[in-house]
This record gives sequence, C-alpha cells and structure tokens, in this order.
Amino acid sequence: MRTFVWTCALAFFLTPLLTAQDLVRLKKIVDDNIPVTFMPPNDLGRRPPPPELVDACTKAIDAVKQIYALPNLSVADRYWTLKREAAALIVLVYADAPKHYPRLTRISSELETMGNQKLAQLTEKHVLEIGATSATGPNAGNFPMQALAERMVIYAEQYPGPDSIQIIENFLRDVRLMNAIPRDRRLAVIAPIFQDYFQRINHTQKAVALLPDIHRSTLVGQPMSLSGVDINGKELDWLALDGKVVLIQFWGTWCKNCIAEMPELISLYEKYHNDGFEILGINTAVQGDKDERKVKQFLDTTDFNGKKIPWTILHEGLAKRQLPNQPTLTDFYGISELPVLILIGQTGKVLSLHPLPSALDNLIANATSPFTAALEGASEEDKKLIEEAKKKREEEIDQQIQQELGMPEGSTR
Repeated sequence: MRTFVWTCALAFFLTPLLTAQDLVRLKKIVDDNIPVTFMPPNDLGRRPPPPELVDACTKAIDAVKQIYALPNLSVADRYWTLKREAAALIVLVYADAPKHYPRLTRISSELETMGNQKLAQLTEKHVLEIGATSATGPNAGNFPMQALAERMVIYAEQYPGPDSIQIIENFLRDVRLMNAIPRDRRLAVIAPIFQDYFQRINHTQKAVALLPDIHRSTLVGQPMSLSGVDINGKELDWLALDGKVVLIQFWGTWCKNCIAEMPELISLYEKYHNDGFEILGINTAVQGDKDERKVKQFLDTTDFNGKKIPWTILHEGLAKRQLPNQPTLTDFYGISELPVLILIGQTGKVLSLHPLPSALDNLIANATSPFTAALEGASEEDKKLIEEAKKKREEEIDQQIQQELGMPEGSTR
C-alpha cells in the first residue's frame, strides 16, 4: 500500500516536471528552425521558398504539434507557440498551399481573437495573397471564391487604406488574365461582392469599372436584349429575333481564331436555320476594323469553303456614331478578347456563355427543340407532362424509322 501511494505521488509531481522539460526542449527546436527573416524583402511569394527554408519550417511545425499535445499548456505558452506556428506556416503555405492554407486561415482568426493586431494583420495579408494565387492558378479547381472575396472585404474594412484595396485590385487583375471560362465563373462570384464594397466606401470609379465584368459573367440564365447598327447602317430590330435561338459572335477580321471558326458556324447555320436558329455577328471595330468600309469589303470578298457569311453583322463603330446615347455591346459586356460566343434560347435568356465549338451542335439541337421553350418557366407538374410528351414523340419517331427501314418493332438500331 505504501509503495502504491509513493508511486502515485511521484507520478503526480514528475509529470509536470517532464512536461516542462519537454516544453523547453521543443521551444528551442521551434526557435532554432524559424529564421528571423524569411527571404529578401518582397520576395516571399514571388518564387517558391528555398528547400532548406521549407525543411527548417517543417521541423518547427513538427515541434509545434508536439507542444500542443502537452497537457496543461498555459495560455501564454499557447500564444507563444501560435505566433511561431504562423511564421512557419506562412513559408510552408507558399510551398504547398492546399496542405497548409486551411490551418493558416484558422491561426489568423485566432491571433485576431487574442488581440495581437499587428501579427494578425500580417498573417491575414499572407492568407489573402496566398489564397488569390491559389484561386487563379492552374490547379484552382473548386477554390472557395466567395469566402476569399468576403475575407478580402473584411480585411479592407478592418485595415482600411491603399494597401488593402491593392490586394483586391491585384486579385481582380489576375482573375481577368485567366482563360475566358474559368475567368467569368470566378468573376460571377467575386465581382458583385467587390462592387458592393466599393459602393459602400464611395469609391464610385472602381464600382463602375466592375459593371462590364458583372454584366458579362452573370449572363447565363438571364434575359439578353441587343441593340446596334449593321454594317450598312441599319439599326437592329431585336424583336424580329423573338422566339428564335440566337448565337452571338463577337469577332474581328484580324482575329485568326474568329476566322477559323467561321466554316463551322456556317455549317451550323445551314443545319438549324430552318428550325429557328440565327447567328448575329458583332464586329468590335478595333484595330483595322475601325473603318466599317474595310469590314464590308472583307465580307464581300472573303469566302469560307466557297460560302459567304449569311447572317447579319453589326459594327460597333457605326453604333457609337449613330447611337451615341447607348453603350456599345462591346463596352457594356466588357469584351476585351476575341472570339466570344453567347448562345441565347427561345425565351431570350442566355443558355451558354463561351460554349465550346465542339459542344455547339448539341446545344443548338436542344435549344431549337419545341419542348425546350415550354420547359423554361414551367411548373414542376407541367415539366413532367412536357417530358412525357417529349419521350412519347421520340418513341413515335423511332417506330417510324424502324418501319421505314423494315426493322421489327421494338428492335434497337
């Protein structure tokens, strides 16, 4: 019994002693592996951190994890450890963002709660800059764009000034440099958030500058009406296209990709025109196309596999002169690179922004179906009836084909 009592007493006093010794040892490992300065000024993030720095910070993080595992860790020791974990993670996140970014965001919030304003601001700044780099990188995937944009706004409100706004501006710049499809998917999420912030701080110029991005990126599912002047100076009658499926092509005679897709667009026009499909070309009137006479000459003298462009061509230069009180479509939707394709359904709502040429055939076939327009805006009960009618019609067509081919009823083709 006496032995048991002494054993318990020794364990009670020895555990804190061993923990204190471990804490001192682990703190030394952390301090030894976190350099005073990470890299030369303004260099962190511009290039990957050197391997020796990554290795050192990894050792520091391993020691940090062991410190957190110690029992009875005081608030002061946790705060000491948290500050150094933030320093090490800032380096490691630049080396491997997916692995370390979530933890760094949590540390930033915890430092803010603990009241270290300066360190919290520095850590949060790195969180935002790393997040922006990750969200615009080749492996961005489903990066939480809305959360990042909202976090940038909160940071700008907490630490107002040019530097905070510059983080947002740099992020928008990098998003705009992305390819069209991922760019507009991201802008549809982040641009309204930033516009609301700029309006609240009365930065009207920056808020207005975001309007074209918002108009373009949020088009899908929204009605789109067009105005302009054709190459002969005649104003467009948009109502004449009511109920039709319309493919909009922003293009230029100098744009090689625009010219390359013309033969395929002509084929689609011929294939689906009788089903209510139209194409509307919008020449953006930049570079050599500023003079509409040159564009008209191009249309008159250029063949595509022996065929002329059969659809109406609008000219933005003529529109500016003849409709000075209306913004051109190029300006309104912020069209800065070509070609741009937009597919509008029978009800006037945009079905697809930047559809891939390889997908256009199926998109147009579905859009020109008489069932498609009926489905839009219908109740769930009506949608079921329409789908049943569509399926029945497809079965009737299939039976008719089988009879014409002399195939037994119910056989597969």
